[in-house]
Amino acid sequence: MVEERDLSSNALARRGFVRAHTSEAWEHAYLPDNGWRGPLTVVRVPGAEVAFARKRTGKLDLWALGGYYWPWRGVAVEPGGGEPALAGLAAELTRRPRGAVLRMGPLIDGDTDTQRFVTLLRARGWRGLKQVSGQVFELALPASAQALQAQVSASLWKNIAYLRRRLDKQGPVTTERHRLTVAQAGALLQRAALVEQASWVAQQGGDVKLVGAPNQAYWSRLTQHGDGPEVVLWLLSCGARDIAYSLHLEHGQTMCIVANGYDEEFKASSPGSLLSLDIFRDAIGRGLRLVDWGQGDSGYKQRWGALPGARMMNLILFRPGLVGAAGYRLLKTALSSWEPL
Repeated sequence: MVEERDLSSNALARRGFVRAHTSEAWEHAYLPDNGWRGPLTVVRVPGAEVAFARKRTGKLDLWALGGYYWPWRGVAVEPGGGEPALAGLAAELTRRPRGAVLRMGPLIDGDTDTQRFVTLLRARGWRGLKQVSGQVFELALPASAQALQAQVSASLWKNIAYLRRRLDKQGPVTTERHRLTVAQAGALLQRAALVEQASWVAQQGGDVKLVGAPNQAYWSRLTQHGDGPEVVLWLLSCGARDIAYSLHLEHGQTMCIVANGYDEEFKASSPGSLLSLDIFRDAIGRGLRLVDWGQGDSGYKQRWGALPGARMMNLILFRPGLVGAAGYRLLKTALSSWEPL
């Protein structure tokens, strides 16, 4: 059984990932597609906003919370916005709802701003259904590289050193960390996309994050704003060939690993592990303390000391009034895997 750890003290570190421009970038890159249709509709008050678009899921066609799937969708709160802004936003959405039924998700229970916003809606008479969709793995970074080495197995550490020496014989092994800017984002993202194209995810028809014009446009657009999370791309190369990448969002002391992968031709050299070690050492040196590694783990994340942390969930909210009450009763019966808020 995997041990679970309470990382709720890191909840405040999660603030700042959702900003107004992140939803705008998502709209320009991905709408309409995959059941979504635009335009994005924004409910805004001084200090906070939340964006919705139409989304068809099965037989349901609802207003749904917009934005990139990961790290999470949520309410965008400006620095210093706080409780008054969230209360104003809840009041405005209640006064001018985007339909009687709203779908919000995936949300993360560590996003205190969005969770507080939902609480304020419920205080105004909104009802809700909840479905827990998973749990992210989180790595609490220690204060030093020596402490990191102590928390992983000696065999992992020795194997990485051996694989790096062996790979270095094919060509010098180098790593690059890039905080993406408007000037160089396009070229760097294309380099990473070529690695992703050669990865098992792309070869098996999985959900790629960098291959294709919409993905390239989304990440490039995020670099046009100085507010909010930094877009960071790591590349591991053997000689002149890029063989692994890792794409992150960073804000405060938190790193969110959005996507990573490696060229299948180099699988035997475990380039992902080589790159992870360099990334964690660098993060520790820069004072980062929490790595949000996304949902699921085949065992790789736990080898580094990552443990199940924040929960992911989907919500369906029903506005006050007869129509919302009728929708709540209907879907409460129809959606057996969902429970009342």
